[in-house]
Amino acid sequence: MKKIALYSLLAVAGIALSACTENFKDWAEPTSPADPGAVVVSFTPSGVNPLDLRGMTADSVVVFNPNLAISGATSVSTTYDVAIFNAAKTDSVVISGDEKGRVRRSDLQGAIIALYGNIEQSRQAMMNITANSLVDGIMVHSRALDVPVTVTPKQQELPPVWYILGNCIGIGTFLNNTIVGGKFGAMYTSLVVMYPNPLNYDELIYPTYLCANAQFKAILKAGSRTDYINDGSGVYDNNVTVAEAGYYKIIVNTKDSTMRYEPLNVKNVVTYEGMSMSNGNAMKAITTNVSGENHDWLGDLVVETDAPNGQGIKFVAADGTTWGSEEFPAGRAQLDAAGIPYKSGTYKVVFNDLMGLFRFVQQ
Repeated sequence: MKKIALYSLLAVAGIALSACTENFKDWAEPTSPADPGAVVVSFTPSGVNPLDLRGMTADSVVVFNPNLAISGATSVSTTYDVAIFNAAKTDSVVISGDEKGRVRRSDLQGAIIALYGNIEQSRQAMMNITANSLVDGIMVHSRALDVPVTVTPKQQELPPVWYILGNCIGIGTFLNNTIVGGKFGAMYTSLVVMYPNPLNYDELIYPTYLCANAQFKAILKAGSRTDYINDGSGVYDNNVTVAEAGYYKIIVNTKDSTMRYEPLNVKNVVTYEGMSMSNGNAMKAITTNVSGENHDWLGDLVVETDAPNGQGIKFVAADGTTWGSEEFPAGRAQLDAAGIPYKSGTYKVVFNDLMGLFRFVQQ
C-alpha cells in the first residue's frame, strides 16, 4: 500500500492543515523521517492582490495561489472547494476552484453579494480551502484555513417583480387580478411577491412551507394569462404539484422563464405571532389559509427623505427578534444587523423570516 505523508510550511499565517488517506492519522504525533517511497503532499496556499469585479469580463478569476506540491506520485489531479465566509464567520458559501486556484467570476460575485450585500464596496473575506487530490488512485484532502481575499463586487440590477400563487401560498387561492373595487385585489394576498436570489440575480426564489399535494404557478404580470410559468404544458390551469409536505424553495429563472423547486434545509423553524418594522409600522401575515404556514409579511412604508446615516428600517418579530441589512431595496437581512438604508418613496415591503429575504416594491 502506498504511504502518503503530509507536510506544511505554514507560509500563510493562521493556516491549519489536515489530510485523509485510507486510515486516519493524528498529524500532531511525532513523526519519523519520511519513507523514501512515500508520496509527500505540501499545501500552503497564499492570497492574491485585491480583485475588482466591476471591470472584469473574463469567465474565471484566480482567488488564491495553490502552492500545492506532491512528490513521489505518478498520477495527480486536484480540484478545490473554496468556502468564503461573511465578516462574522457565521455564514459561508462554497464555490469550486480549478487546479490553478481559479473560480468562476459569476460564482465569486454571487458569493460576495450573498454574504456582504449587493453593494459596490471592497470586502475582505476569509476562505477555508480544501484541496481534493487524487494521488495514484487515493483521494487525499488537504485543508487550509483563513486565507484572505479582497473583492469589490459589481452591483447587480434587480430582476423584475414576479408573483407566486397556489393553494398553500398567501390566501390559498389562484385568484389572479390587479384591482378590486379600487383597491388591491389579489396583489400581495393571492399573488405573493418573490424575492431576488442573493446568489444569482437572474433568479427569484420563494422559501415557504408547502402542504401535502400543494399546487402553484408563477405570474409575471398581475391579471396575465400569457406571462406565466407552470408545469410547462402550455395550459394555464396546469399547476406544478408537490406531493409531500415540507419546507421548499421555489425558484424562477427570469432569463429563460423556467421554474423548479427543491427542499429547503431549515431547522428549529419559528412561526412568529407578529411582525413590524422598527419605525412602528405593522406588518401583516401573508399566508392566512389554514393549510399553510406563514413566513411572509407585508407592510407599507412612506418616507419623504432618505434614511439618516447609520439608521434605517429593521424587521422586528413579536418576540423581539430583529433583522437588518446594508442593502436596499432588496437583499438578505441578518439577525441583529443594522437597519436597511431606505430611499425616499412609497413602498410595499415584503419580508420572509425563513431566509431573511426582503424586497421594497416601489408604488
